[in-house]
Amino acid sequence: MRTSSVKKQKLLRSIEAETHILPSEPKILGVVQVLPVPERMEEPGGADEEIERIGMEVAMAYEREQGRRPTDVSSLNLGYDIRSEDSQGNVRYIEVKARARTGAITLTANEWFMARRLQDEYWLYIVENAKSDNPELHTIQNPASRFKPEEVIGVVRYVIKDWRHD
Repeated sequence: MRTSSVKKQKLLRSIEAETHILPSEPKILGVVQVLPVPERMEEPGGADEEIERIGMEVAMAYEREQGRRPTDVSSLNLGYDIRSEDSQGNVRYIEVKARARTGAITLTANEWFMARRLQDEYWLYIVENAKSDNPELHTIQNPASRFKPEEVIGVVRYVIKDWRHD
């Protein structure tokens, strides 16, 4: 048998094997426990759009005061809210967290991933007392190297409310 014929036969056997959905008994690889969705982690009074807006305004103003050119990219889901560049071309990727008072903050998986990836170029800006007359800005460079956050596993759900309508 020629080499091309042997290859063809091998390919045909491979294709035939792929058409069998379950060539053997399934094996249990793991077990998953499904838990109810936890309540959102918010401070009393809840996070709202006004607090987030104030946080972004404070951070953008600070960046301008420092001579950088900030751009709001929060709607793009990049893992940070502001891309800010100085006159030498250095870039800060800034995640803004605003609180009505003070307290713990929560980062998404994407935000934490970007913090670890971008390292010293990634900044966390926390605005406390956002609704007061004097919001306080705290800037933290490379939070991934400074903190070991508690990982909270969330549940992804898809809710179909209008299933009775075609």
